[in-house]
Amino acid sequence: MKNKVTYLILVLFLMFASFFGGRYYEKKKINLSPITPIPPIQKLTVAEVSDGDTLKLSDGKTFRLYGVNAPEMKESYYKEAVEFTKNLTLGKEVAFEQEEKYKEDKFGRELGYVFVDGVNLNIELVRNGLARVVLYEKRAKIKYQDELLSAEKSAKEKNLGIWSSN
Repeated sequence: MKNKVTYLILVLFLMFASFFGGRYYEKKKINLSPITPIPPIQKLTVAEVSDGDTLKLSDGKTFRLYGVNAPEMKESYYKEAVEFTKNLTLGKEVAFEQEEKYKEDKFGRELGYVFVDGVNLNIELVRNGLARVVLYEKRAKIKYQDELLSAEKSAKEKNLGIWSSN
């Protein structure tokens, strides 16, 4: 009986402490970080796929996938890379993420990562053997570098796409 009373008192104390402690920290959190309005997100769709790693958007801009290089027109798996990208993106709303320092290439194309329904197109192209990872020695590590290299390793091990022995 004595143990039950002790447990009951302990449980009530913990409930009381949790309730008021949570309220205290919730108030502190609100006071420390005032709510600021978030700018509206522009929703863009893919109007055209130029090649496996280059898209034309509904706003007229050209977007080049960063950290990857899909086969060019006369190379093996060019058509497969283009079809893969078309199937995943053409006519669909996409989201973009850019590296802080590398937002545009020398041809004026926007650079970055493309997401369709939460799927990173850059990584999926590499994972399916339809693009190589491109990293520059003198540049900082890119955001999805580890994931890209892991996807490339997996595609090589499975002899997929450009890594197949034809």
